[in-house]
Amino acid sequence: MSETNLTIKILNLNNKTFNFNNLLLSNNSILIKNCQNLNIFISSKINKITIENSQQIIITISKLIIGFEISKSNFILINSIDKNLIIPFIGSYKSSIYLIGDISLFLKVIIYSELSQIYNIS
Repeated sequence: MSETNLTIKILNLNNKTFNFNNLLLSNNSILIKNCQNLNIFISSKINKITIENSQQIIITISKLIIGFEISKSNFILINSIDKNLIIPFIGSYKSSIYLIGDISLFLKVIIYSELSQIYNIS
């Protein structure tokens, strides 16, 4: 039996917290669009997170995320709580992203950035 690809859509929400502890599968994705002030906790391996036209999104991860695609969004904070975790890819267009944690966590990340600002907060 094959797993179904599932995209969880979080649309037009403000001031919410989502805790996806062990609820997602490795082929699942999350789409966040037109949202503001969200806290998202992910503790299972998932495919990718796409963020569009959003602000003040905090994503805390403890397992592998294959990649992030971020477009026209500001104050996106990516917080890895596992010091051995590697995020393979971050794509960013017209966005501001804050990578939280020791810079060594992000040295192997492939970052494609167009008209974006990417910061590291130790």
